[in-house]
Amino acid sequence: MSKKISLPSGATVTIKDATDLKVKDRNRIMRAGDKETTAEKGIAIGNALLATIIEDWSYDFLIPSVQENSIEELPIPDYVALMKETDNLTKELFPDLKDTDENKVNPDSPLESSNA
Repeated sequence: MSKKISLPSGATVTIKDATDLKVKDRNRIMRAGDKETTAEKGIAIGNALLATIIEDWSYDFLIPSVQENSIEELPIPDYVALMKETDNLTKELFPDLKDTDENKVNPDSPLESSNA
C-alpha cells in the first residue's frame, strides 16, 4: 500500500510500499549501478530507487519515473528525507545474505562459512 509523506520543504510525495515492487524494479535498480566510478554508481542507484518508488509528488515537475533528472531539482533536505525512506526498501530488495541463519558460524567447523 502506498503512503504519502511530507518533506522538509512542505512538499508531499506518495511512495510505493516495498511489497508492491516486482523483480523488474529490482533489476532496473541493479542495472543503474553499471557505471564507471563509485560516485556515479551511488548516484545512479539512489536515483533509480527514487524513480522506482515515487508514484506522485506535489512539485511542479515530472516524477522521476517519467523524467529521472527531475530528482536533481529537489532541495537537498527533501532528497535526504526521501533517501531515508529507501533504507528499509533497500534491505528488502537486497537482503544481506551474511545475516541469514544459514550463514551463522558453526563453532565445530574448522572452515569459514563459504556464504559469509
